Amino acid sequence: MSKRVLFISSFQFPEGDAGATRLLMLARALRMQGCDVELCGMGDESVFDGFKCHTLNPYPDNKFLNWAMWRLMGQGAASFVRAHVDEYDAIVFSFLPARSVEAMKAACRSRGTVFAGDFTEWFEPEQFPKGERDGGYLDHIRLLTQAVDPAVKVIAISSYLQRHFEAMGCNVLRVPAVLDIEELAPRDISVRPKSEVRLMYAGSPAKKDALHIVLAAISELSAEERGRLRLDLYGVTDGQARGLMRDGEPLPECVRAHGRVPRSEVIEALHCSDFTILMRDPSKTFAQAGMPTKVTESLGSGVPVISDLTSDLGEFLSESSNAVVVDGYSASACANALRRAIVLSPAELARMRGESVSTARQLLDYRAYSNQLACFLFGEKGF
Repeated sequence: MSKRVLFISSFQFPEGDAGATRLLMLARALRMQGCDVELCGMGDESVFDGFKCHTLNPYPDNKFLNWAMWRLMGQGAASFVRAHVDEYDAIVFSFLPARSVEAMKAACRSRGTVFAGDFTEWFEPEQFPKGERDGGYLDHIRLLTQAVDPAVKVIAISSYLQRHFEAMGCNVLRVPAVLDIEELAPRDISVRPKSEVRLMYAGSPAKKDALHIVLAAISELSAEERGRLRLDLYGVTDGQARGLMRDGEPLPECVRAHGRVPRSEVIEALHCSDFTILMRDPSKTFAQAGMPTKVTESLGSGVPVISDLTSDLGEFLSESSNAVVVDGYSASACANALRRAIVLSPAELARMRGESVSTARQLLDYRAYSNQLACFLFGEKGF
């Protein structure tokens, strides 16, 4: 008889962010092992990708998850688990209030149901409106340090989180930012004519990414060097980009900000790019504890990455193989990396595209973790 698994979180299915995508990948991985998997989150009641989806949203027309909604959603999650715990062999939570997790843990423990959590973040106080006094931040820290105990199995996205939970006595499986690489892999990675090196950034720089370092690095290049590259920004308006320039410097002409566009347009732009570029501050806990899904998406799409090596990126990115590594968190270090990128030949770029896809298939495809994940939850004798 197949094992029944519930993934329960605050994410929206099917149309969600990176968190929803991650849980979908984990669900697919378990389905490969014959598990019957269901999803529960803030989306609608539906069937998506063959998975039955339950909703926790008490106000379906309200897509904004504020503090009040967060608490209501958490209460709904705990109530759902208490009512249905006997229907599942394992329940895996992600991004839920600490009090709700404690209630679900008690329900699972009383019924002998495997209880696990997927952890992908360790936020900083400055990421919350009221800093260290913010209710959301305090709840986040309570979840990381108190709500989880050795009875909870932990799936961690990074070695930083793995070490933290192992120190608490938890059984931990590290699963990086995985995607379905076969859905991403480009059909053509052959040599392309080269006129300018096309760079791409997609995201919200105010949250985690240090786009200001990238823009400062471009400003440090000579006019001739800037003429050999182009940077397209998605999710960033022209005004936002100009606001990130240091000392009122003008936005370089080679930078083009497109603002928010449909995801299909972003994917099309990604496949036309030579590199994606990403900088994060290594002194920040969030940069070490998380792993950017955009790196997996880039490699899987056959697009090498220009980046500094925060978190576990050093395990996946290699200089001149699938990346141009930024040796330090500074504009000058980033500028030096850009100089190395713009002198690469079309043949070298084609080789790096191929190695990017190869890395993603071997190390960052959800299929590579299917058996490990199932055995982690249920033990080898459970299958």
